[in-house]
Amino acid sequence: MNRPGTRTAGLTLVELLVGMALMGVILLALVNFFGQSSRISAQSSTRAELQQEMLNAQQLIVGKLKEAWYVYPPGQAIAMVSTNAPTSRNPTTGNQNWTVNTHPILAMILPPAAGTTAYRFLAYYPVKRSVWVTGTAATSWRNPGPDDSNGNAWVLVEYRANLASSPVGATFPPSSAPAVPMGGEANILSDYVAPAVAITETSGFTTSANTYTMFTYAAADGNPPSATNPVSSVTINLAVARQSRGTLLRLPNATDEYSITVYPANLGKVAVN
Repeated sequence: MNRPGTRTAGLTLVELLVGMALMGVILLALVNFFGQSSRISAQSSTRAELQQEMLNAQQLIVGKLKEAWYVYPPGQAIAMVSTNAPTSRNPTTGNQNWTVNTHPILAMILPPAAGTTAYRFLAYYPVKRSVWVTGTAATSWRNPGPDDSNGNAWVLVEYRANLASSPVGATFPPSSAPAVPMGGEANILSDYVAPAVAITETSGFTTSANTYTMFTYAAADGNPPSATNPVSSVTINLAVARQSRGTLLRLPNATDEYSITVYPANLGKVAVN
């Protein structure tokens, strides 16, 4: 029996409810803390991967440009294939027709590799990521896998093919640009490339504030390069962008690109320096 004026040991309902509320606040704070830490860690990892992949792709293109015998000039029309293949579909036109400097494409001719006689055609251009994924077999090593939140990003593609005959003539540059060989192989060089133009197909990744030109060209005499005024340098401008846990990560920052200018030293020469 309790004595008059004494209190039974234990917690009242009000005290219990207050304690539960305080525990809930603490648990919520801990969940938010660890959730934010996880997001920051994932985004940091994604940033590092994107940056390394882009710099590797840029250096590979630089190496090929240094070998180039011929660089297709601004204004040159290039039809990648005879059919509407997804792996060469221009994201700004929806077909395989490209125009150098109007569309984001870099095309060149390389001398024959050691022990071979065929000149090589190389082109670098972007394809909308979702188009590439749906246009390649799900089991193919060329398919990076679906990523619905990043379907409007681009992949940077390298297209390779051998020329049927030697383009070397008596003069350089040649009187007409070498024809683009059909039946080449297109492979991904870099994933999650930031779109260079703001169109419906790039919504969520590109605005008028961060549009850019992927490849720019210059001639030695300071005049615009053309079919008769050979390209003497190419500036490669690339950025990457990826949606990660609801946040758009764009590198090197929200508006700029990684840029490097290359001066091909082998233009017009049969042998690589």
